[in-house]
Amino acid sequence: MNQIKEILKHNKFVDVPLTKDVRYLLFNQSTAYGYIARGTGQATNELDKLEYDHREWVKEIIDLSDFPHFYFTNGTTDAIHHWRMTETRPWQKLCYGEYQYMDMIGPEGTVCCDVPGQYMKDGRSALPSVIDKDKPLYISIPSAADGNFFNPQERGPIEAPVILDCTYIGATNIQKIDVPKNTEQVFFSFSKGFGAVGQRLGLVYTKEPHPSLERLKGVECWNYNGVQTIDILIKNFAVNDMWKKYREKQLEICEKYNFEPSDCYFLATTKDPYYEERRRMKWNDNARICITPLLGDIE
Repeated sequence: MNQIKEILKHNKFVDVPLTKDVRYLLFNQSTAYGYIARGTGQATNELDKLEYDHREWVKEIIDLSDFPHFYFTNGTTDAIHHWRMTETRPWQKLCYGEYQYMDMIGPEGTVCCDVPGQYMKDGRSALPSVIDKDKPLYISIPSAADGNFFNPQERGPIEAPVILDCTYIGATNIQKIDVPKNTEQVFFSFSKGFGAVGQRLGLVYTKEPHPSLERLKGVECWNYNGVQTIDILIKNFAVNDMWKKYREKQLEICEKYNFEPSDCYFLATTKDPYYEERRRMKWNDNARICITPLLGDIE
C-alpha cells in the first residue's frame, strides 16, 4: 500500500491507459492514407468525412454548429502551437492548474482567479474571477486541473474571446458543455481518451478561417494516417465508451484510497496533505491524482 501511495504521490504526469481493443485497432490499421498524393482531393474528401463523423460523435457533449472550419493537428500541443504562433493579443487563463504548455513556450498568460477571498469550490473552477474582456481566455473543459466538468458561466456570460480545450472528451461520461458565445477555437485530442499518445491526434474547430491551418489545409498538408486513425477510433467507440469501461474500477480505487473520483476516468482528487505536491491550483487544497498505474488493462 505504501509503495503504491508513493507512486501516486510522485507521478506528476497524466498517464493514460491503452486498452487491448484500442491497441488491436492501432496495430492492425492500414497505412494506405500515407501514400495519397497531395492535390488530388482524396485527402480532403477523407478529412471532410471525418469532420462529419466527429461532429456527430461529440454532439451530445458540445454543439459545434457555430464553428464551420475544421482542421487536423498533431495533438492539442500542435493546436496550441498554431494558436500562439498566430496570436498577437496578450492572453489569460481562468485558473492555476491549466495545461502548462502555453506558459512554457511563452509569453505567460495572466491568471484570472487571483482575487481576494478566492477559493475554488469543489476544485471545478476558478470563480469568482476577474476576466479581461479584451484578452483571449484559455479554458479547458473538462478541466486539466482536476479532470472535472464545470460551467465557466455560472456567474454570468463570458465576454472575452475564448480558446476552449476539450482534450479530455473521450475519457468522460456525457455532460453538456456551455460554450461561451465568443469562443473562437475548440481543441480536441485522442491521447487522453484512448491512450493514443504517440499518434499525435488532434482536431481544431474555429469560427473564422485559421490563419495558419487554413493555408495548410488549402494544399492538403496534414497527417493523412492520423485522419484515418481518428476515424477508426470514433467508428468503433462511442464518446463515453472508455468512461463506461473504466468507471467501476475507478470507483473501486477511489474508495480504497479515499479519493474523490473525477469526471475523467483516470483522474481523482484528494485533500490528503500526503499528496500536497500534486496540488495544481493555488487557491485550492485538492490534489490531482492520476490513477492509471492502478487501472490495469481492461478486457
